[in-house]
Amino acid sequence: MSPESTPHPKVSAFNDDSTLVRQTFSHFPSGVAVLAVDIDDQKHALVASSFMVGVSLEPCLVSVAVQKSSETWGLLKDAESLGISILGKGQADLTRKLASKNRAARFEQVAVEVNDSGSVFIDDAALWLECSIHDVTEAGDHWLVLLEVNKLGVGDNEPLVWHGTKFRELVDAQSVDVA
Repeated sequence: MSPESTPHPKVSAFNDDSTLVRQTFSHFPSGVAVLAVDIDDQKHALVASSFMVGVSLEPCLVSVAVQKSSETWGLLKDAESLGISILGKGQADLTRKLASKNRAARFEQVAVEVNDSGSVFIDDAALWLECSIHDVTEAGDHWLVLLEVNKLGVGDNEPLVWHGTKFRELVDAQSVDVA
């Protein structure tokens, strides 16, 4: 049997088992992004772990996948610009609050900055981006949204990480002497 025809023992068919897919995908670490706007003095937020930087440098593009069923996306998609906050260490509870079903209470006692365009930025995040929508493509049960970065900034906080269905924080790796 040639090496090309030997079944690889690490992968197998999943037969459209969405639970298995979610479980498998949960092993890929990601940051936690909050896309937020202020529309008529009402703040709206969408929390996503499906956010990706570095899609393109020219133009500067990032992306996010949004469930088609998201009611919040219906509000955000028409905004002039979106504030994106990549949450940081110590903000796991804030993530749950901003994603709660109680939309009216999402921003209660949450420190934010709102700029002239209506973009909302969460205080103490790891980084911030102000973006406009560049393109939206249908991707199965999601919308794949390309966002053009118009402004950006880096905070002092380290990023919060979503991995294995848990929030985690970065730690410095131990130095290894390779003598």
